Amino acid sequence: MEQDILDKPFLPLDRLRILKYFSVYSAVITGVLMGLFFADIDLDFLGVLNPKLYPMVLSFHAVMTIVFMVLAFSVGQAHYDHLIAFFLIDITLVAGLIYSSGTGTTLSYLMIINIAVGNALVSGQKGFLLSAWATICLVFIEYQFQVNGLESNFVNAGTLGFIFFISALIIQALVKRLHLSVDINRVQADSLLSMEQLTKLVLKRLDTGVVVIDDHDNIIFQNSSAQRLLGYPGPIRSLPDKLQASLNEFRKFPKYKPGTFKAGPTTAKVQPMFAPLMPGTDRGTVIFIEDTNVVYQQAQRLKQVSLGKLAAGIVREIKEPMKGIYRIAKDVSTEQVAAGNKERHLQIKQHSQHIERIINNVQNLSNSKATEYEKISLGDWIVKLVRQLEHTTLKNVNVQLKVSRTAVNVCVDHTQIQQAITNVLENAAYFAKQKSADFARVAILVGHNKVSKQAIIEIQDNGYGVGLDDLDHIFEPFYTSETSQSGLGLYIAKQFCEMNMARLDYVASQEGARFRVTFATVEQVMRQLEKREDYALRDKAKQAIAV
Repeated sequence: MEQDILDKPFLPLDRLRILKYFSVYSAVITGVLMGLFFADIDLDFLGVLNPKLYPMVLSFHAVMTIVFMVLAFSVGQAHYDHLIAFFLIDITLVAGLIYSSGTGTTLSYLMIINIAVGNALVSGQKGFLLSAWATICLVFIEYQFQVNGLESNFVNAGTLGFIFFISALIIQALVKRLHLSVDINRVQADSLLSMEQLTKLVLKRLDTGVVVIDDHDNIIFQNSSAQRLLGYPGPIRSLPDKLQASLNEFRKFPKYKPGTFKAGPTTAKVQPMFAPLMPGTDRGTVIFIEDTNVVYQQAQRLKQVSLGKLAAGIVREIKEPMKGIYRIAKDVSTEQVAAGNKERHLQIKQHSQHIERIINNVQNLSNSKATEYEKISLGDWIVKLVRQLEHTTLKNVNVQLKVSRTAVNVCVDHTQIQQAITNVLENAAYFAKQKSADFARVAILVGHNKVSKQAIIEIQDNGYGVGLDDLDHIFEPFYTSETSQSGLGLYIAKQFCEMNMARLDYVASQEGARFRVTFATVEQVMRQLEKREDYALRDKAKQAIAV
């Protein structure tokens, strides 16, 4: 890891910071030496041997320091070769100051700092080159002193050279360990950042809504599923009142199990669950929002199987006697017509047809097979369905069909959804004719929900609408406000919708009754199918192990 850094031609940013500090230090030292010299302060060692050479070397050192300081602060990067050249020149100039001062015991200590910083910036053989060059310069100065008949001290030069190499070894070892730990921390930080990004990506793609809040109820994370389930077209700024109330109860009673609720009239019924962000602390709370429709659908399949078996038995028991009653009524009708009395015949016929509708509805429910999803264009499909029903269910009804221009694709079992939509259309046509047989109107809208972007079908009639007393019961089996109706149409429609991961809701309207079918997106259906396959594979694996 360290070797990879050293192989790069340019200095890393953390070492460049050290270089900036050193350039400022060099400028300060140079300024102090120039101030002491030109202020004519006699320290008995500055420029004593050669007063003319000392200011020249000092001035050249000042120029080099200023130039390098400007480069260090303005360029933003430094080449290793440039650094070595600078430190070699700096050591040479310091050696010139030592020579012109006639002593190697005071200014020579400046070299130790230069070598220490140099080895902190450039490691390996290049760092030892600085130590070797400084030692050579000191030995050469002592040699010149000896040649010129001045006092020399080779022991001092050798000792300083030994200190230079020891300093280089220690600094390089410390720097290597320091940068190794920094690189490890950087790798760990990058790994944590990658894990954080991966966690956010996974949470965003979950069908379960996730909202994370801090201890002041500020939302610090939310995924698109939470926005969709709570009915928000964009980011959630604050928690809905019902969710906030459940959160407050959870804080008072941690074992509190919140109830389900609907954030809006057309949103799904959701089940919130709460968990502390960090157990044992008050640093925040994680809120999981589960679509109860998905859970309900899984339970619905199990219920559908048992209900289908029961319904099939009921149909078999009732169907044959009803055929007998209908035949008898038909035979009796001939006699009643001859006698001029049709009233009883009509009553028998109406009751028989009523029971027949019940049988047909229950039979449709009992014959429903497992949902087989396929991708269809909802706009084209609804156009074909309306054409099929225009001479039967929608006869003498003004149908206003509006289909979105953008593609509306869904994954459903078209036979089950056809039965569901047909039941809703039959219900709408019946009540529209009840109010006005001549002006019965049914409006059909196919498009996308502006908030959740899910595909929808809205069916609205111009009848009397749904009474307030009936709102809570319209999807219950056998509940009807008309004695001639079976009360199973909307119930069966809702069952088939839920079997296809869709949702049938009643929407308040100023005129008549309006029902909306909200479909799951293609991606949501695919993810659920993948989960089912996983579960099926696990069950098969368990069975294989058991065998």
